[in-house]
Amino acid sequence: MVAFFLVSSSLSVFFSCTSSSAELITSLPGQLANVSFRQYSGYIVIDAQHGRALFYYFVEADSENPLSHPLTVWLNGGPGCSSLGFGAFMENGPFQPGNEGLLTRNEYSWNSVSNMLYLESPIGVGFSYSNTSSDYINWNDTTTGHYIPQLTRLLLEYNRQLKNKPIKLKAIALGNPLLDIEISIDHSEFLWSHGVISDELLAITKTVCNYSRYFLEWTRKNVSKECRDMFMQMREEVGNDTDSGDIIIPICVSPSTQSAFLGDLAVAKVAKKIAVVDPCLSDRIYAYLNNLGVQKALHVKPTRTPAAWNFCSGPLNYQRENMAANIIPLLEEILREHIPILLYSGDQDSKIPLTQTRKIANLLAKDLELIAFERYGPWYDGLQVGGWTQSFGRLKSSKNSTILTFATVKGAAHEVPFTSPSQALTLFKAFLKGHPPPRTNNI
Repeated sequence: MVAFFLVSSSLSVFFSCTSSSAELITSLPGQLANVSFRQYSGYIVIDAQHGRALFYYFVEADSENPLSHPLTVWLNGGPGCSSLGFGAFMENGPFQPGNEGLLTRNEYSWNSVSNMLYLESPIGVGFSYSNTSSDYINWNDTTTGHYIPQLTRLLLEYNRQLKNKPIKLKAIALGNPLLDIEISIDHSEFLWSHGVISDELLAITKTVCNYSRYFLEWTRKNVSKECRDMFMQMREEVGNDTDSGDIIIPICVSPSTQSAFLGDLAVAKVAKKIAVVDPCLSDRIYAYLNNLGVQKALHVKPTRTPAAWNFCSGPLNYQRENMAANIIPLLEEILREHIPILLYSGDQDSKIPLTQTRKIANLLAKDLELIAFERYGPWYDGLQVGGWTQSFGRLKSSKNSTILTFATVKGAAHEVPFTSPSQALTLFKAFLKGHPPPRTNNI
């Protein structure tokens, strides 16, 4: 699950003022251009006794007065995947690793409108760590959060305590989220409609075993034979070169493979025709964040350098059964507290298909008796359709008070800002303003 939550600039003031000079990034390796915004990175110690610390990367808003902008906290899910590698360097941060270790500017960086805080959570993810080995065993939603909804509940509970200065939580958004294992990951209809699986397999998923049941049995470590057989057939039909998070993206072809087939130039032309995204970006991010000079610039703990950074894998042992938690009642609780929620989905993601997230949005609206303010229809990124959307809420003083929005993002994958950066930024700007995505085309 890719997710973020938003608070007001008051937390941004606190964060900036408490950042020591040792945490300031003077320049990242490969960063050729000077930038007006400041960058920080380091560790937030959450348990000094255990030596438990979370790694963060903070980017100020690209503005003359960054403190006038809100703060967005970004967490990648997985569970156990890096917000630094995915969120910051692949999706919506200011830089992306290019050729030969050089950084290129991301023209669709979200720090153009917000201060951005990327947090690698929990320990064992990316550069986050604990000095106590037992901390890596049986990590779960109670100690981590699933990720944003439980954290939102904690913030609301914190704000209810009169002795605390309230944190001004404005809204939360969940991208391609796992919310209910029996609904969210049932992707057989989606795969079949895209021509990825056969009629025979679709019938099997409707009568014998679907992926939701297989995954649920997997979390309980007791997968039946019929579900194993279904899963193996699905793997064979989908194929090894299809990314379940983006069924249309081509595979990354290494330089040696390029030369063997068509030559560098020919393959580059083929890849450009197939997709506007770079399927090899993840390889460059992996190499960049495992570079010793980069780790020093990011203030990775000296005792851990060169640290073995990875996108998702690590020593963390996450309790499987927690992945089966039903988050829908918690979302209803958050909506009742008048915290707006945006649910958005890349329409090429088969891990968490948009069809399933839309079902959950409709369930939330029905259970809370919300009103659909507009008919389901397209939203726009400039002159182009950015996706489709519908908003729900309650009437307040004769004005529409939107508290729930569902939006698809056209051509996007599981990591929406990576594959559809312009549309994602437009969606984010509307979210910051408390508006649904624009329903009219404009420049």
